Amino acid sequence: MRRFSLRAVPARWPRLTSRLTLRSRVTFWATSIVAVAMILASLGLLFGLRQSMWRNLDGTARQRVSDVASLIEHHQLLELIPSNGGDADVVEVVDSAGRVLARSDYETRPGAPSGLPHPLPPRLTRGHAETLHDLSIGDGGDFRVTGRATRIDGRPATIVAAVSLDQAQYTLSSLATGLAIGAPVLTVLVAWTIYRTAGRTLRPVETLRRQATDISATDLHRRLDLPASRDEVHALAVTLNDMLARLDEASAAQRRFVADAAHELRSPLTAIRSQLEVMATYPDPQRDPLVAAALLEDALRLNELVEDLLALARSEDPAARRPNTLTDLDEVVLAEVHRQRHLTLIEINARGVSAGRVRGDAEALRRVVRNLLDNARRHATHQVRVTLTTSADTVELTVSDDGSGIPATQRTRIFERFTRLDEARSREAGGSGLGLAIVGKVVTAHGGIARADEDPPPADGGLGGARLVIKLPRADAPDSSRSGRV
Repeated sequence: MRRFSLRAVPARWPRLTSRLTLRSRVTFWATSIVAVAMILASLGLLFGLRQSMWRNLDGTARQRVSDVASLIEHHQLLELIPSNGGDADVVEVVDSAGRVLARSDYETRPGAPSGLPHPLPPRLTRGHAETLHDLSIGDGGDFRVTGRATRIDGRPATIVAAVSLDQAQYTLSSLATGLAIGAPVLTVLVAWTIYRTAGRTLRPVETLRRQATDISATDLHRRLDLPASRDEVHALAVTLNDMLARLDEASAAQRRFVADAAHELRSPLTAIRSQLEVMATYPDPQRDPLVAAALLEDALRLNELVEDLLALARSEDPAARRPNTLTDLDEVVLAEVHRQRHLTLIEINARGVSAGRVRGDAEALRRVVRNLLDNARRHATHQVRVTLTTSADTVELTVSDDGSGIPATQRTRIFERFTRLDEARSREAGGSGLGLAIVGKVVTAHGGIARADEDPPPADGGLGGARLVIKLPRADAPDSSRSGRV
């Protein structure tokens, strides 16, 4: 037989309530809490009222005992103890054999056996009050009884005062009946109120849900209606609209990226196809080697464009796991400078490169340096200058050239995809418009910043052309572990 464990009951509640709607769950849990609170409050009320009534009855009984003790002390005790006006009080003075010596009840005769238990409970004779049931004194029933030991004419006796519980029990019974009827009714009323209130509260959420369901990937420009109230639901709607705006912007950027990539890929593919068709249709031994060389140049350009597209896609992938290794950026810069000097007659001045260590993807940082040098080399007239400096918490890489510079209105756009200035739009100038976009994405992913400035004129020690600056968190800075997302 399967054993039942009470400890397993609480674990089943979440599974049971998870099948309910949010409105029903709120109603269920709130009503449950209210019901438990009402039960505890009802029990507390009954217990507190009972204790209060018992204390009052005990006080009355002790007062009656004190009054009779005073009569005995002054030798004024008669066989009939005077009444204090309370019909529910019964006072008796009994001897050690349990016979009545004096009483307040007319129907009880002196010398008759007492209706109290014999012997009396020890606690009762020491002045403590107790509840005794089904006594045959007075009108009978349950009584709160207290007593005190005394002596009459040298013989031991006990003064006993009993107060009937009939009225108190009737009051408690009436209150318990009222609570037993009223508590469930009030609980149902609370449940209905919470259900209606939760429905009215969640109605704007349901409206937002329906509107969000109607928004598809093709109409991300739509926005949710904002509720009139300035509450959490309004804040949720604002947040969802902001998210839709970001998704719309990302979707538009993706469409532009696909269109720009297709446009950039079309040119070399069209050139390659045209030249291959000419070679296939009109073979010419003297011309074909020249055409093959041109085809190789277009294929290399196409390969470079595809590599840039892949690098840009990887830099924009938030789920990609990138290395976080310690990299000597000065070694990367000097290695790329050495490589670039074999590709151009432009002078590349790297005397301003000093030590600088960063953390991140060494290969991605190498591509950043390469793209910066490629861009400067293509636009420079005679000279490119590279500097690398370290401050308290950053490493700054600067690449300057003596070209025509970058207009102030274009300095933020050059880090966007497929952005090329007018002088760089010809095939001879080279570049796909992705190099600086990759720089911006990689630097941002490493917790740094990239910007374009104007280099000071030669009279002030500069080159007078473009000046590209990137700043990366220093590897040994106190907060460098929190600076990037690599």
